[in-house]
Amino acid sequence: MMKKIDREPNGRRSFIPGQDLVAAGVIGKTGARAVLEKKEIYLNSRFHPAFIRRLKAAAGEKICLTPEVLMELGAAEWEYIEEGGILAALWRLSGAYEQGISFSLLKIPVSQEIIEACELFDLNPYRLWCGECVLVAADHGQDMVCALEEKGIRAAVIGKVEKGITRRMTGIGGTGYLERPQPDEVYKIIDEEDYHEGKNTGDYRKEQQN
Repeated sequence: MMKKIDREPNGRRSFIPGQDLVAAGVIGKTGARAVLEKKEIYLNSRFHPAFIRRLKAAAGEKICLTPEVLMELGAAEWEYIEEGGILAALWRLSGAYEQGISFSLLKIPVSQEIIEACELFDLNPYRLWCGECVLVAADHGQDMVCALEEKGIRAAVIGKVEKGITRRMTGIGGTGYLERPQPDEVYKIIDEEDYHEGKNTGDYRKEQQN
């Protein structure tokens, strides 16, 4: 049995079997900004300046997908990917509608620079606050991806809304099941209280909300 998650609905309030799941924007950007802020000296000792510039560019990418824009693009429902990363967003959205999903980690848009920074500090990018990234349910996911790419936004169809209540996940090791959300990986880098209050952390939450 799936526990229903209380959540304010978005868009057409539609999340039904057969719809596509689209990830719009590269994951892990807010977490990457935290790494750049807190671990800059160490990063500079490990990576070439050109890599650091690319990492900063990836972490600072803006996509500006407002509710109005998402509706125009054909979004039926969506979840901004915040604390807990894209895995938490998938859990919340499916739980809100008590609906099964299937998705592939391998299809989620990523930045190679962010992935390498995460590997250096043993961070799971799929459980990392994204910032400027949205999980969308759409009737015609590939059409939405094309429209997003025309706007210069990386996007991909990562899965489907399914019948039943199973949350099925495919990764490098094969197929498994989505687990309950875990603490955000950013707390391995910065203090949780400071993060939520925006103290000495580059005001990451404010950046996400602006």
